[in-house]
Amino acid sequence: MAKSKLRNSTELLFDTIFDAMYEKKAENILLLDLTKIKGANFDYFIITHGNSTTQVNAIAEEVRRKVKTFLRMNPAHAEGFQNSEWILLDYLDVVVHVFQHEVREHYQLENLWADAVITPIIEEIPVKRTTAKKDTTPTKKVAKKEPVKKSTKNNERKSSKSTAKPATKPKPKSKKSATKKA
Repeated sequence: MAKSKLRNSTELLFDTIFDAMYEKKAENILLLDLTKIKGANFDYFIITHGNSTTQVNAIAEEVRRKVKTFLRMNPAHAEGFQNSEWILLDYLDVVVHVFQHEVREHYQLENLWADAVITPIIEEIPVKRTTAKKDTTPTKKVAKKEPVKKSTKNNERKSSKSTAKPATKPKPKSKKSATKKA
């Protein structure tokens, strides 16, 4: 029973970290499972990157903020905020690495732990958002096309009215002249 609680708390930590990363548009998130590697000091690594020092800092700060807010946990150790090229957040058995893209390519941390089970983390929410955007885009296009058709009909009506107007104008004149004659 204690093991399932531990697993659930770890999964909750993962979900909170991934949510924070997605919110700040972290890229290429990987979960490295080190539990079966002898001599590993940690159970899991979470590795991601941003494209600027500002984004790297924002990702790490969002992870720290969400984990603190929702799970009431502070990292046991944090470093790298000074230059924001590689920020490390140590949550004991789970260590978060947030790199700048170039620094991640240079160190290739995921290759150093090639024996780990590596799981790419793919965000499901933007896929739904993208689908929703695609669904609304054709609707907007259709809505734009329909008024064009209506305006074409209106133009046809106007053109028929414009030809009808000269025909109707003489009628009132003749009615007026008829009333004047009477």
